[in-house]
Amino acid sequence: MSAPTVLDAGALVTGLAWQARPAEFHDDSPEVDFTGEEQRSRTRLAQLTRQHNELCTQAVDAFEIAAGLEAAGINDRQARTLYGAASVFELAQAMYDLVPTRLPDAVDPPDPWHHPLRQHLLHGLLYGLPGLMYAVALSMLQTGLNVALLVAATIVASGLGQGLSLLGHILMGRGQRDAAGALFRTSLIAAGAIAAIIVLCGRLFGPLPPVVVLAGWQVAYLLAATILMVLEARVLLLAVLTPGVILAVVELSGARDVPRDVVLGVLGLCVVAALVAAWFKLSGSTLGTSQHLRERFGLEKFDITASTAYVVYGIATAGLVSFAVIDALTRGRNSGAGSIALMMLPLVASLGVAEWLVYRLRSRAVTVLRRTSTLEGFRVLARTELVRALLIYLAVLIVLTVSTVFLFPQQEADAFLLSTLAYSVLGLAFLGTTLLLSLRRHVLALGLALAALVTDSVLRMLMSSASPSAIAAMHLVVFSVFLAAVIPTVASHYTSAGAHR
Repeated sequence: MSAPTVLDAGALVTGLAWQARPAEFHDDSPEVDFTGEEQRSRTRLAQLTRQHNELCTQAVDAFEIAAGLEAAGINDRQARTLYGAASVFELAQAMYDLVPTRLPDAVDPPDPWHHPLRQHLLHGLLYGLPGLMYAVALSMLQTGLNVALLVAATIVASGLGQGLSLLGHILMGRGQRDAAGALFRTSLIAAGAIAAIIVLCGRLFGPLPPVVVLAGWQVAYLLAATILMVLEARVLLLAVLTPGVILAVVELSGARDVPRDVVLGVLGLCVVAALVAAWFKLSGSTLGTSQHLRERFGLEKFDITASTAYVVYGIATAGLVSFAVIDALTRGRNSGAGSIALMMLPLVASLGVAEWLVYRLRSRAVTVLRRTSTLEGFRVLARTELVRALLIYLAVLIVLTVSTVFLFPQQEADAFLLSTLAYSVLGLAFLGTTLLLSLRRHVLALGLALAALVTDSVLRMLMSSASPSAIAAMHLVVFSVFLAAVIPTVASHYTSAGAHR
């Protein structure tokens, strides 16, 4: 704020300022046609209000107008000599009294959580289709170490993909496209190098087994697909997957026995196409080059912590899902690849709906927060939205589960039914933990997933000689307890208004 000089203060005391004759006012601002309720007289004060029209019509008090005038360069001396006011504050008060307040119509800010349903369904399709190719890869393997190697590669790659996705979204959201481009290019190079190292290590011990090739390809594909998803190249990724999906449908349906070399060739083609597509997408965008790599290390401590939590969370969730593979193949049933795909069908087929519900819940919370005036009112409406979303997803899972069980009968009907139910319950739990992640409750989501993974792993080892039905029942119990712990945790945090700010 400006202050009168000593000379100005003396003029105020002696009253000279009140007798000063204002000079002519020259308005150099653009000509504006004020009519109707905006019409004002052509006095110097009225012309000044026109020059600062938005400030005068939207100010909450005279002090805000005074601050705006001083920011525009008007001081106390100009207020006296030009407008006959004793100070900027008196001039601001006169302007405030002259112009009625007319606040602009309230416009809700854009909702970052609103996306069309078709986009979420396409995401779900892109999440689920690789599972068909994964089932084909499993059908080519012998049990034991081969399966363990492919499962381990899948679990690690899933965790790395989760962390890469988070960091990519953080950098893109902040407008640091150069840093995001450097991160993605480095990740692609690392993915190719990891795949090459895995294959090379397998070759050192004799003839190259298919599982080693598949493990290397799995890591490379998941990282490349993650980059394409972050860059919103969904249609391109779908085109990349098309040859592998066609092969998987032919192989799993039993319509034709596809030679192993053809299977490996098609799967390899999909992996190479994903890597090339991701690199092409980066080269054809405005994302920066490797000279901006140093910007990647400008991430905040919270970003690194959150990405690490996402990596571990991805490993934990992939580990929970992998019990379907372990159960079906550790007993020497290579033909179980088809049953694995079927028992996982309700969970995989509902991924798009689950993502849509998470986004819908966040969007509805923002809307409810704007339209309620009390915390209790927000909690009631938020709780209603959460219950509605859970019931919708539960209904989808029930329809998919019943359809799977009745349309695809299996030899071990009891074990198949229990396993299908177990992974449907797991899908409902994943919906809750994903919502916790969106609310930035990373530690809680990670802790719940890890607790479920450790519990299920220990019980699985203790029941290694149990029947398939008993093991499936154990999974169902563990996943149900997991869900029972997730629901109240999600309800507590989702209905907290502070979690959505």
